[in-house]
Amino acid sequence: MISPCVGICKIDDKSKLCIGCLRSEDEIAMWPQINNEKALEIINEIVHRSISKR
Repeated sequence: MISPCVGICKIDDKSKLCIGCLRSEDEIAMWPQINNEKALEIINEIVHRSISKR
Protein backbone atom coordinates (compact mmCIF):
# COMPACT_ATOMS: atom_id res chain seq x y z
CA MET A 1 0.00 0.00 0.00
CA ILE A 2 1.31 3.45 -0.87
CA SER A 3 1.42 6.26 1.64
CA PRO A 4 0.40 9.89 1.14
CA CYS A 5 3.50 10.92 3.12
CA VAL A 6 5.64 13.48 1.28
CA GLY A 7 8.45 13.59 3.83
CA ILE A 8 7.40 16.89 5.42
CA CYS A 9 6.33 15.60 8.82
CA LYS A 10 5.10 18.35 11.11
CA ILE A 11 1.73 18.64 12.81
CA ASP A 12 0.10 22.07 12.50
CA ASP A 13 -0.92 23.30 15.96
CA LYS A 14 -4.16 24.85 14.74
CA SER A 15 -5.53 22.20 12.38
CA LYS A 16 -3.85 19.21 14.08
CA LEU A 17 -3.00 17.89 10.60
CA CYS A 18 0.40 17.14 9.11
CA ILE A 19 1.46 20.08 6.94
CA GLY A 20 2.90 17.67 4.37
CA CYS A 21 0.28 14.96 3.87
CA LEU A 22 -2.77 16.50 5.62
CA ARG A 23 -3.33 13.40 7.76
CA SER A 24 -4.19 13.57 11.45
CA GLU A 25 -1.86 12.06 14.03
CA ASP A 26 -4.30 9.16 14.46
CA GLU A 27 -4.40 8.52 10.71
CA ILE A 28 -0.61 8.54 10.54
CA ALA A 29 -0.30 6.18 13.51
CA MET A 30 -2.80 3.64 12.18
CA TRP A 31 -1.61 3.74 8.55
CA PRO A 32 0.59 0.60 8.74
CA GLN A 33 -2.33 -1.47 10.07
CA ILE A 34 -5.21 -0.34 7.83
CA ASN A 35 -6.62 -2.15 4.81
CA ASN A 36 -6.82 -0.71 1.30
CA GLU A 37 -10.47 0.29 1.70
CA LYS A 38 -9.73 2.41 4.79
CA ALA A 39 -6.63 3.86 3.09
CA LEU A 40 -8.74 4.99 0.14
CA GLU A 41 -11.25 6.59 2.52
CA ILE A 42 -8.45 8.58 4.16
CA ILE A 43 -6.94 9.55 0.81
CA ASN A 44 -10.35 10.82 -0.34
CA GLU A 45 -10.63 12.82 2.88
CA ILE A 46 -7.14 14.27 2.24
CA VAL A 47 -8.31 15.41 -1.21
CA HIS A 48 -11.27 17.21 0.38
CA ARG A 49 -9.00 18.77 3.01
CA SER A 50 -6.66 19.97 0.28
CA ILE A 51 -9.51 21.56 -1.66
CA SER A 52 -10.89 23.22 1.48
CA LYS A 53 -7.45 24.57 2.34
CA ARG A 54 -7.23 26.64 -0.85
